[in-house]
Amino acid sequence: MPLPAFFLLILVGLALLYFGRRKLGRLLCTAALVGLYLCSISPVAYLLAKPLEYAFPPYEGQPVDAVVVLGGYHRSDPRVPITSLLSATSMVRLSEGLRILEANPDARLCLSGYGGRDEISNAEAMSRVAIQMGVAEDRIIRRELPQDTRGEAQAWSQALAGQRMALVTSAMHLPRAMWLFREFGMSPLAAPTNFQSGPPDLLLWKNWIPSAKSLYTITAAWHEYLGLAWARLQSKNTKGV
Repeated sequence: MPLPAFFLLILVGLALLYFGRRKLGRLLCTAALVGLYLCSISPVAYLLAKPLEYAFPPYEGQPVDAVVVLGGYHRSDPRVPITSLLSATSMVRLSEGLRILEANPDARLCLSGYGGRDEISNAEAMSRVAIQMGVAEDRIIRRELPQDTRGEAQAWSQALAGQRMALVTSAMHLPRAMWLFREFGMSPLAAPTNFQSGPPDLLLWKNWIPSAKSLYTITAAWHEYLGLAWARLQSKNTKGV
């Protein structure tokens, strides 16, 4: 990821300076600082995130039989209300899924994701929130074993074969998710949500000041580019066997 990579580069540069390799050390430190600056400003963040986040249009009312909401993160804690059970990302994904479900009264809500170290799965956590928001329990299908997007695609390809489905996930994650679902023979309707970037005003000085949000956006985009490349590599290896 960008942040640890640049810090490692700075440490290497400082070590070179200490051992007398001043020219190379200064070069590495300067390159790392410039790179860290570029990865922390909104114009660069938007440039890298745009091909991912705006690859598919939002849901526009098309009829579907199932609404698949991909898993994210949650944390069980009896001290907080159920609306705080899900992470912000998972909550936004679920909210978009419920919006699409409302437009399709006969559709089912399909939730997936394992629990990690938590006592309940992410699918169960989203299900509890959905029920609290008025979704009938018999409209919900859960898949609690998948640990990644590939596993979710495989699970839903078996459960929803031949059905029209909307695939809800974060906009930045959607290209990889769509690619994997298509790999398993499905043709989902893209339903992006949880957008992280937007066109910045290049004349506004604040957009040229480093920010944690821009660094987070670039880190997330880099993660997705690597994930998509890895998914395609796995597919090639599988087909080559």
